[in-house]
Amino acid sequence: MMDPSDSELIERTLGGDEGAFAELVRRYQSAVWGTVHRVLGSSSENEDAVQEVFLRAFAALGKFDRRYPFGPWVARIATNYCIDQLRRKRSRKVQLWSELREHEQERLLRDLSMERGPVSAGPGVEDSEGYARVARALLDGLNPKYRAAFILREVDDKDYGEVAAALGTSEVAARVRVSRARAELQRKFRAYLRGCGAKERER
Repeated sequence: MMDPSDSELIERTLGGDEGAFAELVRRYQSAVWGTVHRVLGSSSENEDAVQEVFLRAFAALGKFDRRYPFGPWVARIATNYCIDQLRRKRSRKVQLWSELREHEQERLLRDLSMERGPVSAGPGVEDSEGYARVARALLDGLNPKYRAAFILREVDDKDYGEVAAALGTSEVAARVRVSRARAELQRKFRAYLRGCGAKERER
């Protein structure tokens, strides 16, 4: 017997079948968890965030246009929720540490440092641990919308159409957000390295 389609599960959910929505959660929980983890970072609150995303999806299910796939729709809910959480945390001045994998942190920073010409690394960024620390600090300082777009594109390796769908915006806007995030990261990273060089000369 074939598994029911997402559309069939949605129809059954709207008809009062709680088990049907539980199956939708099972199908997309890993994807939503991945989005939450990459955008918010590793946190004890991530499980609550995933639950909140599906609660919002359930509440809005009657408005979902079933001509389109369910996966990108719930991914957009997850991304928007994460952006809202980042804004709240920034307004409370809570330090947030993103949890990119170490080699990704190092790659991003090395790419940023080389994109406009080679720059000598300063103290504290000679190794992977140093690069990871600076990467987290720089990413945490980005506008939440730019940060989400940058991570979706550069870490998750999604194309711009997928980034746009996850963020609920146009492909042009997605490209602009990624470009602005990259430019801001480059500016901050190069300023950091210049500051490191100045400290070295003062010694």
